[in-house]
Amino acid sequence: MHPVLLLILALSLSSCAANRFYEKVDGSGVIVGRPCIEWKQPDKFVYARSKNPEFSVKRPNGEIIKPGSIETDGGSIPRLLWSQRDFSPWTYAPAYLIHDWMYEAHRRKVPAGIDADGHAIYYTKDQADWIMAEVIKAQMEKPGQFQTKRSRSHLRKIYWAVSKFGKTAWNGEAHPVEEETSSTLITDTLKNLPLLPVLDSIKNELTPVPAKPAMNGSRTHQE
Repeated sequence: MHPVLLLILALSLSSCAANRFYEKVDGSGVIVGRPCIEWKQPDKFVYARSKNPEFSVKRPNGEIIKPGSIETDGGSIPRLLWSQRDFSPWTYAPAYLIHDWMYEAHRRKVPAGIDADGHAIYYTKDQADWIMAEVIKAQMEKPGQFQTKRSRSHLRKIYWAVSKFGKTAWNGEAHPVEEETSSTLITDTLKNLPLLPVLDSIKNELTPVPAKPAMNGSRTHQE
């Protein structure tokens, strides 16, 4: 087959896969409030829970995730992609912060959220990655509120990157952060996940659309 035809076929399959994945993710959750991040030093920011009393995410199943205090750099998007629309480290800040928190909560072996009945719950890595996709889609589905362009391919690429390369971070060490307003050490985050450049890679787009993990969190710590 002619190389141009192969490229057209690959791009068509890529678009179909992105569409199927987008439809599979439930973006009907609610992002409550706006996160406020403090600059500490170059490329180092802190999300302080005490200064963000409202920010949280309510999932479609009623679970609520309210991040603890964490150190973050947003989404670890390679610098060469920062100039491209919607690929800055902060385009999907609510989702990245929620994702960072779930990873850090796992490493500290503390609950990351509460279920609809108010019970503390834990999440697996697969669930944390999927929830990030839910929050990104929730942001995309409200362009008037968040001024975010809806992009099926962006959602799939970001999810693919964190699900493929996040295992080391998931199993890493916890990084406590001391809030300026409190002497208590609260949870910090990993230095985020390596959202590697995958825009030019057709191979990752041709992989099967991933299956949904179990949607509900667990009341016991998950490995």
